[in-house]
Amino acid sequence: MKNTLKILLLLAVIVMTSTVKAQTGSRLTEEEKAEARARYETYQERLNLTEKQSEKVEEINMIYFEGLSELRKSNKTRLVKYREWKKLSKTRDKEMKTVLNDQQYEAYKEFQAEMKEDFKAKRKNGNG
Repeated sequence: MKNTLKILLLLAVIVMTSTVKAQTGSRLTEEEKAEARARYETYQERLNLTEKQSEKVEEINMIYFEGLSELRKSNKTRLVKYREWKKLSKTRDKEMKTVLNDQQYEAYKEFQAEMKEDFKAKRKNGNG
């Protein structure tokens, strides 16, 4: 079960990175893939999930990624997609808060903030 969670979270990091790269028509380099794997491992260590938590987090992430997939496939405007993405993210965060303890949830939010800052930095530098 932990391996499935690892795969899902790694997929999340790759999806976030590849979405940016897809806009420029390029793919992830091996270096970027390695960085994504390293980030996931750090994330996994920070959360230190129990087996039961892993199962619930996996379910939450599956619903979130299914929603993202549908959103990407839609022909909606950027603004509408952004609003729907925010709604998906808020729902995911609420559900994660019910599964994780306070320390784990704080680590989860810190990781998200780090990813956001990295994303902004890459966009600023023209790499995203």
